[in-house]
Amino acid sequence: MPAKKKPATASRKASSRRRAPSRGASRAAAPSTSTPEAARGSASERIALLIDADNVSHAYLPTLRNFVGETPLVSARAYGDFTSRLHNWRKMAEDWPALELVEQRNYTAGKNATDMRLTIDAVKLLAGKEPPTTLVFVTNVSDFTPVVEDAKKDGVRIVVMGERPHRALRSAAHHYINLNDLRDRLETKAAVETDPREVLRLILAALRALPKLGPEAEAALAEAERRLPLVGFGAAKPAARAARAAREPEAGGGRPRRARRGAGRTEEPGPAPAKDAPGGHMPVDAHALRRREELLANGPLIQALVEAARSLPSQDGWVKGEFVLRRVRERVPNYDQHAPRYAKFYRLLEDTGRFEVELRGSTVYARPRSD
Repeated sequence: MPAKKKPATASRKASSRRRAPSRGASRAAAPSTSTPEAARGSASERIALLIDADNVSHAYLPTLRNFVGETPLVSARAYGDFTSRLHNWRKMAEDWPALELVEQRNYTAGKNATDMRLTIDAVKLLAGKEPPTTLVFVTNVSDFTPVVEDAKKDGVRIVVMGERPHRALRSAAHHYINLNDLRDRLETKAAVETDPREVLRLILAALRALPKLGPEAEAALAEAERRLPLVGFGAAKPAARAARAAREPEAGGGRPRRARRGAGRTEEPGPAPAKDAPGGHMPVDAHALRRREELLANGPLIQALVEAARSLPSQDGWVKGEFVLRRVRERVPNYDQHAPRYAKFYRLLEDTGRFEVELRGSTVYARPRSD
């Protein structure tokens, strides 16, 4: 009589559970491993942009268009079922005439026809008379890893962009850009360029460069430079923050879950574009304005931030934002109780008006402005 099989012990079951890979482990969000400038490449590049609309929210279209800028494209296509669940793509794509929406329905449940169509078009582009020198894949799944690896063997530069692409796809690319990082970076740049304080600083710098300034002019310039960080300009910078606030989920609501690939997929709601207020102006973030006013009224705290940054080893004055935060906490007792509540420390540094801030990959760098 054959011996009965012994039931699996609790320890064996636990070991088996430990060995089983987590379903979401490879899909975790990862910071960018390259800068937008490096990923965009030179003006001589022939770039093809292929978007897996089944797996990327339409709300990233303005970010992608801003990233491309004036760079000429060999091809720009988005793939998906735009007649039903992806209908929002059509409205968002109206402002980007160069983008072609390639309609592809899943005729059989569980079969990713969109992925196959995108892959076929990628191969056709590479086999054409003038193949692209750079292929940009905007997706979050690993399905395109084989075509990426084959294209790399042919000398094609590969850029992967997504919110949380699969690790295998990120590793196969030459450049990887996280769409959330890219959006924050571009919004920060736009906010700096449209900040009236920055314009006034340029004017003051030009006046400083004039020869033979009299004592009265010198005194007036010095006083203007002293007052500049304190000037509020009303709603000078809340536009980008209002757009971010409109996208972020309500407190306690958590992040919306993404649909799985295959049958029954629905488009991820994604971040919604900000709506214009009556009169054509962006809605003002009143909380952000109050927070900024509270910060600007705290002169000793701002000075402590500047001194903390200057006390750190730097490269041309640039230091990591996290190091500034660590140093100021060491120097200022009860810093967290005195400082206004900011979700991100680099935004606090920006609002002081005393720092230049840059996002390099996923790392924030800050440099105190010259007095």
